[in-house]
Amino acid sequence: MSTEMPDQIPLDMPPGDPDALADLVRAIAGAGVCVAAVDDRLLGAADAAPGWLGDDAAAAAAQVVAVTALVREVSAAVLPASGRLRTHEERLRETRRQVAALGAEQSEQFAEAWRRLGQVEDLRLQVMSGGADVRAIVADVEAGEGRRRRRHTALLEELEDDAAATARVLDDAWAAVGGRRAPGDANRVVAYLAAQLPGWGDLELARRGRALADGFGQFINPEDREDLARDALAFAGSVSFAGALLAGLGPVGTRDALEHLGGGDYGPQSALARVVALALGAAARNDGTGPVAEVLAAEYTSADDPAGLDDLGVLGMGTVLAASLALGPRGLDPQTVAAWGRQIALRERVLGAASVDRINPLSDVAAPVDALVAVVAILGEGTDPAAGAAFLNRPWVWGVLLARTWEDCGTSLQALVASAGAVEGPAGEAVVRGGLEALGAPGGREGGRLAGRPGCGERGVDRAGRRTAVHVSLAGEVLMSGVDGSLPAADAALLRGLGYVTLDRSASAVVEEALQGWVTAQPVDISGGSSLPQLPAVVVPNAYLAVQNYGQELAYTLHGLEEQREAQDRAFLWTMTVDLAVSLAPGSAGVVLGLLADYAAMGLGYDGTWDNGGFHGLTFEPTAEIAALTPDEGLAVLGIAEQARDSFERTAGVLGHPAPPTSPQSHWYDPILDAVAPGPADRIEQMEERRGGRVRLPR
Repeated sequence: MSTEMPDQIPLDMPPGDPDALADLVRAIAGAGVCVAAVDDRLLGAADAAPGWLGDDAAAAAAQVVAVTALVREVSAAVLPASGRLRTHEERLRETRRQVAALGAEQSEQFAEAWRRLGQVEDLRLQVMSGGADVRAIVADVEAGEGRRRRRHTALLEELEDDAAATARVLDDAWAAVGGRRAPGDANRVVAYLAAQLPGWGDLELARRGRALADGFGQFINPEDREDLARDALAFAGSVSFAGALLAGLGPVGTRDALEHLGGGDYGPQSALARVVALALGAAARNDGTGPVAEVLAAEYTSADDPAGLDDLGVLGMGTVLAASLALGPRGLDPQTVAAWGRQIALRERVLGAASVDRINPLSDVAAPVDALVAVVAILGEGTDPAAGAAFLNRPWVWGVLLARTWEDCGTSLQALVASAGAVEGPAGEAVVRGGLEALGAPGGREGGRLAGRPGCGERGVDRAGRRTAVHVSLAGEVLMSGVDGSLPAADAALLRGLGYVTLDRSASAVVEEALQGWVTAQPVDISGGSSLPQLPAVVVPNAYLAVQNYGQELAYTLHGLEEQREAQDRAFLWTMTVDLAVSLAPGSAGVVLGLLADYAAMGLGYDGTWDNGGFHGLTFEPTAEIAALTPDEGLAVLGIAEQARDSFERTAGVLGHPAPPTSPQSHWYDPILDAVAPGPADRIEQMEERRGGRVRLPR
């Protein structure tokens, strides 16, 4: 068995340059001396600003106090940091010296081993046979290498522990000036010092804001734009920086930034989206004026221009809104969100589709954000109910919202309705009126829209009912006016919307209780002489009964519409599969197969017909409330009954009577008539006409 000399183990020097570390120690020590000198200069000046008077003197004194506190905080951090770095420098030098000594020892031992091997007799034979002399020499070398390996490892571990202790001290020192020991700390320190020293900081941050606006105005690629934004994240929420940035961008530059954000290269987590959200939020909360106010008030999308850039702008607004949602109170001001929401909803209303459905961004790095969903999510948090009310104070905004499908039972939308509708005064009343008018408008009451999926609408309707109860005078006054038999279109739509709300019986009960409290406080006009005056206690409850009766008829009609849609979907599916296949069969075989297919469609319910069933809703009569009246009111029971009946019937006349669609008739001989059609194409047209009159894609 042969014996060989081992290879030398590596004895690497520890990382780090002790000379560079010594330079750093000297620099920090010098900074400590400078800070101490400033501290000495400030002694005795912290309570007064000589030569200054009034508010200027107070402001100057406050700045002196702030500078003094900062200087002493920095001084308290510099001294331990400098001392710890010096200790680490010494440890690094000593470790490197000991590692060098281990290397020298290793070289010396290996040289001595080779010298001894050279003196062994018959060296080749002993190496090949594992002679005792050679084994002894190699064993000494291996033992020495083992000791050196353990010592080298221990030295490096001790140095790493010392480096970790030094890092902890530096972290504490760095935190004194706003550092976090993370990428971007240099800018975070600038932001911290600017906040502590506004006299210098405001000017410095404004300079940086203007520089970023200039950078955004250049023709640069998305990566460079993101790098610029990332460098500015630390101070993007500063008022001085935000004002300078927005003033430099102006409405045109801000719109350009939004279009870039909507292009698919930036998501809500991007630095660009967060910088825009932080800057707009800081400027709005500081009541920006001049050019900044123009940026905040500008419209960033047109209502009727179908150009793709407008849709990109809306997608960019959605990206900023989503970023703001994550930023919380540091993000967009709710009033800005409400203003953007009105712009977005108006464009969707005029063009008939959301921007997220109208355009595909060129890049797919980030998924597009539905801006209106983000608007509702932010305002639904309820931090500023007045902003939510400002967004919902138009019926057409409600119309756009109700025309959408909302996931999760529209939780955010329900929260927004609850928050905005609870605002007192005309603003909250406008929200309730707008919601009821939208529900009462044609096409605004199709059940699943408010909820997003069947069975979820009750929560949203209940919220609407409770908000109506908060502003019950609105409903009460319209109910009183409806007794004349004529109402403005908006008021009639409001009552129809109230009828939809009463489909939820708990919401209906809340409104009814509020109305009862309202009518008891209404005066009775007795100036009409001997004629019976309009009694709110009679008119309003009976008019509300008519509204509830309309709601029941509406439910039956909506059920019929749903049955019609499902029947047409089934008929379309049958026509485009079975009927199409049968139409390709030639001659008499096609006729026979067509007859069989038609009768199968009739038997299986694929012929475009439906059955809405009978009306099983609640029925309300005008005399239902008369029993609650007492003779002590001094009015003839007959006159009260007539007034109750008139209130009910005239309100019902204003509301109208919704009727469900009528199913087409299906006769046993229809397939035979279809079989004698001139050709396959005509046959399919006849089937389509008989099965709904139009082609609809299944939902």
